[in-house]
Amino acid sequence: MRAIKKYGWLVYRKEDINRNQRFIKLLLHAAEKREIKLSLVHLEELTWKISGNESPFTRGGEQSPDFLINRSVSPWLNELAEFSGIRSFNTSFAARLANDKRLTHAFLQKKGIRMADTAAVSPEALSPDNHPDFPFVIKDPYGRGGAGVYFIHNECDLLHCLSQINYSELLVQPLSGNPGKDLRVYIVGNEIQGAVLRETTSSSELRANLSTGGTSRSYVLNEAEKKQIHAIASSIKLDFAGIDFLFDKDGTLLFNEMEDAVGCRSLYMNSSVDIADVFLEYVQKVVS
Repeated sequence: MRAIKKYGWLVYRKEDINRNQRFIKLLLHAAEKREIKLSLVHLEELTWKISGNESPFTRGGEQSPDFLINRSVSPWLNELAEFSGIRSFNTSFAARLANDKRLTHAFLQKKGIRMADTAAVSPEALSPDNHPDFPFVIKDPYGRGGAGVYFIHNECDLLHCLSQINYSELLVQPLSGNPGKDLRVYIVGNEIQGAVLRETTSSSELRANLSTGGTSRSYVLNEAEKKQIHAIASSIKLDFAGIDFLFDKDGTLLFNEMEDAVGCRSLYMNSSVDIADVFLEYVQKVVS
């Protein structure tokens, strides 16, 4: 007897679809190859009926999905899916941690993971008379893709930053020992799939993201680095995510952040790994 085809939703915000078209096509193709019905769903077009007895996960009379791939950076949606008995990728626990840098650092610090000294503060807690030693970094705890990162070298930078930011919660950290360079490690099903070293090409830009003009190349992890990465992944149980590291002065890794809806352009540029195909193979095993 032929197995029943599984049905899933691939959820994106409208504003993110155009710049992710190539990866969306790769995910849809990988699903089709495995006879998984995967529908691209715009987050903003949905109404979630969360009262009553019917499932909130319906669209135009369609059946509820068997699973949800949430790339919309909205962890509450992962939680709502799990309340309804629907498997979400990532799990709600992983999505909630990954999308709030404060929670990620607090959780992994208790697991003994090395990281820069990190504090969560409000903008009102920072002033010319009250701040960490220069230089330091201010981050939006919900920022992604290098957005919401400010490098504070002096009092003038601090005052300018505080006058520009429009959010009420901040993360502050010292500069790493090797600013302008970071490492992204791609995880599927708790297993390392590849690693990319990213470096800035500008003396005035310390973010190494491709979107800010950085370069990237493949990186071979040593055994100590693999052990550190596995400790992070296994403590959270990651379906599909990117883990970003900074480098300390001695070249060892310092945890920086996680991305739940991780961008994969640099991995495709620097390796033969088809991460979309690897991920859908993992999804198929989980939902079968």
